[in-house]
Amino acid sequence: MDTFTSTVESQTIWLDCLDAGSFPFSVSIGYWYENTTAATGGSSSSLDQFMPANVLEQAFYKTMQEFPILAGQLKSADSGRQYVEVDKDNLNMPVYTDTHCDLEYSTLNKSGFNMQKLPMDLNNESGVPIPSGLVGGKIVPAYFRIFRFKNNSGVLVYASVAHYITDGYGYSQFMNRWAETAKSMQQSQNNSTPHVVRQYIHNRSFHDNYRSSETTALSASGVESVTAGGGRLAKCLAWLAPETRGRIFKALSNATDRSCSYFHVSSKTLEDLRTRVQACALEGTRYTINDVVTAFLVIIVGQAKEKANIEWWNRPVPQMLRMLSLNRLGNPAGLDFLVNVNLRPRVDHPKANNYMGNMTGVGSFAVTRDQIHQQTADEALSALALQVHQATVLSTNRKFIGQLGYLLNSKPEYCMWPTWSFATSSNKFVVSNQTRFNHYGLDFGAGIPSMVRHGPHAFTDNVYIMPNHPDSGGVIFEFKIPRDVEANLLRDNRWMELVDRYDSYL
Repeated sequence: MDTFTSTVESQTIWLDCLDAGSFPFSVSIGYWYENTTAATGGSSSSLDQFMPANVLEQAFYKTMQEFPILAGQLKSADSGRQYVEVDKDNLNMPVYTDTHCDLEYSTLNKSGFNMQKLPMDLNNESGVPIPSGLVGGKIVPAYFRIFRFKNNSGVLVYASVAHYITDGYGYSQFMNRWAETAKSMQQSQNNSTPHVVRQYIHNRSFHDNYRSSETTALSASGVESVTAGGGRLAKCLAWLAPETRGRIFKALSNATDRSCSYFHVSSKTLEDLRTRVQACALEGTRYTINDVVTAFLVIIVGQAKEKANIEWWNRPVPQMLRMLSLNRLGNPAGLDFLVNVNLRPRVDHPKANNYMGNMTGVGSFAVTRDQIHQQTADEALSALALQVHQATVLSTNRKFIGQLGYLLNSKPEYCMWPTWSFATSSNKFVVSNQTRFNHYGLDFGAGIPSMVRHGPHAFTDNVYIMPNHPDSGGVIFEFKIPRDVEANLLRDNRWMELVDRYDSYL
């Protein structure tokens, strides 16, 4: 730890609207490593060297030198704007533990890598950032938990980082840098090899490189009507202390019913689907797999959600009350679909990939009940894929995102109402494609992970499209959805015909 604490400098990092709007969420992923040497009865000396605890810890604090924001405290200014204060004399360090677990790696493997079988409840560390007695009642910026399984059979590296600190891309950069440092330390003849600090950008003023104060395309009144719809509620949330706001969103998260489902789909299946839908596209329009898959999910998930709602309303009152959750509020006439997009490649700046703050755009589009009730014919999917494509293009338009960011930063409540709506609305679904993040590049010196999976999620109604292991190919759809919606999804042959394998835990 001295590697970090002796070098860190005090600093204040003012958060951008994209950071503040991400407050109720965390990026939480588990990386599972199997000790194949142990499985084949290797020597004790080789077993002792599997992802050594001292190396991982030293490498972690070396990497922290490049991410000082992880030791800061989230605060609110009198104006309502959020910032992270890094005080070298009073650091708010992330929680880091390395513990042994009385479970075999093979047992977790057979359970579908079910994190709920671990001896520690990760739910409070994977969702809404909340105050913790572990750091004196402050909001914990991040948790790093290493679990070592029985007989040195494997290791789980689990990390949960508050979303206001970074997005999925920045999270992946930190984890890969940590793994790279640990591997380098083991490959060198001694651990005194100088650590060259990499210059990542955490100063949120980086957004000024592409944002414009011109508001010709977006009027302040127009943005206010959309983003400040909550009026007093949005203002109240924006001006609350972060700790109080965290407790409110945590209570909302606890009122959410959700399961964790994993569907494996091959690359060939996805490309075949895209090719069929592309044949129906307008001339000059090329769909990505993400466009087509999202269009498919509009129909499949939309129908599964609506059927679950109808079934709930038709249950006897005692059953309705037992199943009551945040997901049941409202009976929407349609759905709002949100597609997360990494903006870094779109802002045309040479250092965009070094920026570690939130830089994720959201392509948003509304679908009607009539659209949801369509069949999954190629023509219908093509029309929906065009809607997805257009929303994505708009969300990455440099002038649009620049002006929108400028306006959202002008008042704290402008970005708080969409956040509240996102957390509480029952008529939304979020698609986040992380196949381009280098999750399977994390080699701490013992090879790449055998499995990568998200931890428990704070809220429901979203899907992560994750890369599968390189030896298996394809992708994994990680659904965080209510249990009855999952049941309807499993009964839909149109979806299950695409799936090679399915795992789930509640």
